[in-house]
Amino acid sequence: MRVKSMPPNTYLAMETLPDVGHRVRLLREKAGKTQSEIAGAVGMRQEALSRFESGRGADFSLTKLLRLLQVLGVELDFVSATRRPTLSSILEERRNNANVGPDSR
Repeated sequence: MRVKSMPPNTYLAMETLPDVGHRVRLLREKAGKTQSEIAGAVGMRQEALSRFESGRGADFSLTKLLRLLQVLGVELDFVSATRRPTLSSILEERRNNANVGPDSR
C-alpha cells in the first residue's frame, strides 16, 4: 500500500490487519487528532478505533477502513508486490556477479 500523502515511491509493507491499524495510528498522530475526534468523524466508537490501532480489531470492516482513511485525508493505492527491475538495479547485480562463476577471472 502506498499512502498518497507520503513522498512518491514510499511503500509500506502491510501484510496483516494489525499492520494497517498501526499505520492508521501513525497517520492519526501525524494529523494531531485524538482517537475520539477521528472516531466521531467516522461514526464509530473510540473504543473500536483503539482496538483497531492496537491490532485487536479483527472485525474491522472495509467500509469503516475506507471512511477512516477518508477522514485522515489519505487513500489506498494498490501496487504490485513484485517489482520490475530498473536498469540501475540490473547493472548493479551484473557488477556484483561479474567475478562469480566458472567464467570469472
